[in-house]
Amino acid sequence: MAGAMFRPGHSPHCTVVISARSFIMSNSTHRDGDISRLHPVVRDKVQKIRAQLHKEKIPFEVFEACRTPQRQAALYARGRTRPGTKVTWVGPWKSIHQYGLAVDFVLCPGGNWSWNDKGAEAAHWKRMHELAEQHGMQPIRNSRGHLVEKPHIQLAGVSAGDLYRGNYPDGGDTAWAEYLAEMIDNWSGPTVPPPKPALAPEPPGLPDDIVAGMEAEADAAGLGTDIVAAKAAAAIEAAEADARFQRLHAFVRLWEGDSFVDHPEDKGGPTKYGITQATLANWRGRDIDAGDVRRLTREEADAILRANYYNICRCGEMPERTAAVVYNGAVLHGPRRSIEFLQNAFNDLGMTVDGAPLEVDGDIGRLTIAAARQTDAGALAKAYMDIQDTYFRQLSNFDTFGAGWLNRLAALRDFVSSLPQGAGKRPKTTMEISDRKRDPDLDTGKLLGAVLAGADTASGGKTARRAALASVLEAVLDNAGSGGDSRDRTRRTLLRVLVKQLTDETPAPAPADGSGEKPPLTPVNAALGDTIGYALDGKKSVIGVVGLVLTVLLPKMGLPATAANLIIDNTPMLITLLATFTGWGFLGKIDKAIAAATKASG
Repeated sequence: MAGAMFRPGHSPHCTVVISARSFIMSNSTHRDGDISRLHPVVRDKVQKIRAQLHKEKIPFEVFEACRTPQRQAALYARGRTRPGTKVTWVGPWKSIHQYGLAVDFVLCPGGNWSWNDKGAEAAHWKRMHELAEQHGMQPIRNSRGHLVEKPHIQLAGVSAGDLYRGNYPDGGDTAWAEYLAEMIDNWSGPTVPPPKPALAPEPPGLPDDIVAGMEAEADAAGLGTDIVAAKAAAAIEAAEADARFQRLHAFVRLWEGDSFVDHPEDKGGPTKYGITQATLANWRGRDIDAGDVRRLTREEADAILRANYYNICRCGEMPERTAAVVYNGAVLHGPRRSIEFLQNAFNDLGMTVDGAPLEVDGDIGRLTIAAARQTDAGALAKAYMDIQDTYFRQLSNFDTFGAGWLNRLAALRDFVSSLPQGAGKRPKTTMEISDRKRDPDLDTGKLLGAVLAGADTASGGKTARRAALASVLEAVLDNAGSGGDSRDRTRRTLLRVLVKQLTDETPAPAPADGSGEKPPLTPVNAALGDTIGYALDGKKSVIGVVGLVLTVLLPKMGLPATAANLIIDNTPMLITLLATFTGWGFLGKIDKAIAAATKASG
């Protein structure tokens, strides 16, 4: 399943499609077992594997072949923003299934799907993988070589990254290329789709001057295309197809009602279905009057609410309880104020991100959406509604509308409690991890400068170098906070031991002949030449150890996103390089000890 974990058990009614072209749409979220849309190279391999399995009386069938990005998004949402357990670790366009180069084989004895891998069935799965590898297919294994998912096999040698960039394998046909092109055309999610295969038929475009001239003629005849209407039609279709939005929207729809209202104390003016005159004018891109608001259809209103409130607040990326209160608040107060309520709710719970509260700016950026995703949704929704209650009561028109607002809020609390709890950290856990604000004056650039300066200090010898490095680590320690989490305590203890080791002075050996000349380098320390050897003599271990510590800690200390991502993206390389420095330093010390012992014994 390109990321779906193996699940033991049975599911009834196998439906096997080998070559007949079925009618699953290219934007469907339904499972598709039709192999006719696979890349022909994979199609041929799958048919041969299946035929051999059946010849050996092993009842495997293709459970899933091509998978739309819409289905991939729905699977990825399970256990994150939707109820259920996690079944994949990648989102749309990151699975080999989207490109028709993978299938899931599942046992189907007696017409019932079975993921059982115990007893005699264990040998069946092993044999399926053997045949797959014999035919140029491979199962998914992690970096340690462990099998991750038993049903999934994919074309050997391909990667989702290459496919996403449009590097498709040779040998494709029009059936495969057209279906992939249809999936790309029908995708309207936030992830940019990959390029279309070269085989996909694409009509040539018309010259711009010809199009402009014909549009002018159509406009003069009153037949011009209404771009706004086209946009509205697409938005209506998207809103109707979004089951999660419709589920949360049911509450807003109920409380906004169906009537046209124009209350003199309502600052929004003429309103219908929760859409004010100003909002509708902005949506349609022209001036409108109260009559236009009165004639607004439910379908267009739903599309506006989804696009301008639900989507702008990124509610589709939040657990349902959190999304419900944020969406309802956006309709009532506007998206920016609703996000401010969310940020304040997170902060009121005592939560922190990167050691600090969220900035209350009304922007749904990286930190805010991460906080919404990872915080216990029930606690966060309750804190949000408490803030909303306080806000209602201080409004100047509370006497007029307050009873209705509070009734809606009470109903919202009941509605939220009926939604899936979702995952996320409880406030008390996060507070234990970090309830101390990060020091905004900690300059990580100066820290790194101190590391380099300390490593290059010549006048003070090792004492000066180690003291400089120790001061750097002490600054890191002081900024790490004093939370109660055991992992943080362990980290601080290890760092303090390291500081002590770095500040313990060990006198450097004097030249044996008293000449003041530098002693000769041992073979290990001179491995890269005398110039580099003397420059790094006595520093390699320190640079390596401190570098490893900073590589781990700096991204967690509130660095700017660009700097933090630079370190995170290059962590494997940095750890390898710094571990090499550390090992080289320790080997150099051993080499010196051997040389000294040999000289003493001689």
